[in-house]
Amino acid sequence: MPRLLPGLVLLAGCWGSNAYIVEGTVVEVRPPSEVVLDHHEVPGLMPEMTMPFTVKDPSLLDGLEPGDTVYARLIAEDAGWYLADVREHNKPGARKPAKQPDPAPAASDVAPLRPGQVLPATTLTLSDGSTLTVGHGQSGPVLVTFIYTRCPRPDFCPAITSRMQALQGELSAGEATLISVTIDPAHDTPEVLTAYAEKAGADAAIWRFARPDEAQLQTLSRRAALTIDTGVGEEILHSLRTWVLDREGRLVERYDDARFPADRVLQQLRTGSPPAPEGSDGTVTRPPEHPD
Repeated sequence: MPRLLPGLVLLAGCWGSNAYIVEGTVVEVRPPSEVVLDHHEVPGLMPEMTMPFTVKDPSLLDGLEPGDTVYARLIAEDAGWYLADVREHNKPGARKPAKQPDPAPAASDVAPLRPGQVLPATTLTLSDGSTLTVGHGQSGPVLVTFIYTRCPRPDFCPAITSRMQALQGELSAGEATLISVTIDPAHDTPEVLTAYAEKAGADAAIWRFARPDEAQLQTLSRRAALTIDTGVGEEILHSLRTWVLDREGRLVERYDDARFPADRVLQQLRTGSPPAPEGSDGTVTRPPEHPD
């Protein structure tokens, strides 16, 4: 486990209105307003580490216990840093942020998809108006990822799109299907997605773009434990999620960054293996080590 640090590192970058997504495991709850998280790297801000965070609303700590896996919205201001939202994603039904409306009841019992589980059949509407079923009953191996076309951060959606371009270049039509699902269906109309696909050089025989409705997006995001925060103007704060589904729609591995190894993903699409590391819900790819 990373070493517990006594304080925060200096602000190294800015995301939207000084907001970042933090994902990690609860190490300790310190009432009334502090929680210690063993968290993943926060791109543009800090490496993975174990550290304490202050919560703006003490009620956000209600029900949290050591070992809970959470994602949180971190606000960085001149006066200090704090968590404005904390949500669990390893218990049935995600916690709602304080003072937010309840999610649609249809998605309230949706749990994150784990390696080895089959995604329930999900019919996606593509940018050309046709439909495609992923999960149970799908017609072949599928990779599903989540983006939005006006994402301004090069290390997020543009990086994912770049990985999809690389995968497309190694696949033949019929081998597998790549699907980019927009998390911004209000803006990403079929025309916008079509233009984005053309700019990315997407071959419709291999790589498709899907536009779910709001209810379907909510269900998919819960199944992917995907953070989507639309409360920061035009920018959407979100985590990264990519699913590799075998021919039966079974989750082979979930990748939680844009650095996933293309050779491993191609092998998984073609053969259904290797499986995700034992006990892993999502894989964060370690950056290459550079000798001094």
